Amino acid sequence: MPSFGVYPIADALTAGDEISSTYEGRHVTFAASELTHAGSVVTKGLPVVCGGIVGIALKTEVAGTDLITVDTEGIWVVDVAAIDDAGNSAVAGGDLLYINTTTCVVSKISSVETQIPFGYALGIVGAGLTETIAVKVHFDPCEAEADQVFAKEITFVEEGAGVYTGSVNLPAGATLVDIIVHAVALWDAGTSATLIVGDVADPNGFYAAVNLKATDLLAGESISFSHAGGKQGADLDVADGHVRRRYLPGARVVTGEVTSVGAGTAGRTRITVLYSKPTTSVLATFV
Repeated sequence: MPSFGVYPIADALTAGDEISSTYEGRHVTFAASELTHAGSVVTKGLPVVCGGIVGIALKTEVAGTDLITVDTEGIWVVDVAAIDDAGNSAVAGGDLLYINTTTCVVSKISSVETQIPFGYALGIVGAGLTETIAVKVHFDPCEAEADQVFAKEITFVEEGAGVYTGSVNLPAGATLVDIIVHAVALWDAGTSATLIVGDVADPNGFYAAVNLKATDLLAGESISFSHAGGKQGADLDVADGHVRRRYLPGARVVTGEVTSVGAGTAGRTRITVLYSKPTTSVLATFV
């Protein structure tokens, strides 16, 4: 019967026997050949993967039969690529990071087909760059569960005349659940403050010409797919209840844009984008 790492084969010990109490079991040991890693050999101080276990190798491999201890927790300096499912994306402190289960590259890419959670960023990396930062290594199975609804938010703070743009990235295969625009405070631009929400295919496809100064969206009010306040774009057909382009097979960027004419500083608006990307997909049977 095959073994796994240094751990006993099935039924070799009695239930309740303790294998390791070291740091609550955060150090685990495998044969080098059981680890996925970057480069030609396991290298001390670099990320590794073994199935659903992630961590940092505490020894450099000499031969595939070498036993390698892996630290599955702790704070380590790690090369982090500032990219996500939609492309270049800056890493901020506290961001959840993922590791590619084939290449062991750590980034913000979260596709369940190729990635599992690795830990949390404790540093900043500019969009598109790969730099070493401190990372709190920690695999949380809850973070790997993709059968849930995700939320991303854009906030607008009025600071004078001009064009304000904010975007959120949606991974390939995501389905839009809703886009909620909430007026925290009315804009007081001298002439106008107008919001549109859409994507590159149609910049005002979801909401068009929303007056943030008055009437369309008063302070404390919100609009959504089902209650668009008459400001729906071409992708929202309120009359028959249809929402177009909820699902796209490729990644996309949802963007909100406010054009403010005339000085003002009072306006505050939030856009919350809700989407899902299930891992559980059941193929319908055909009889």
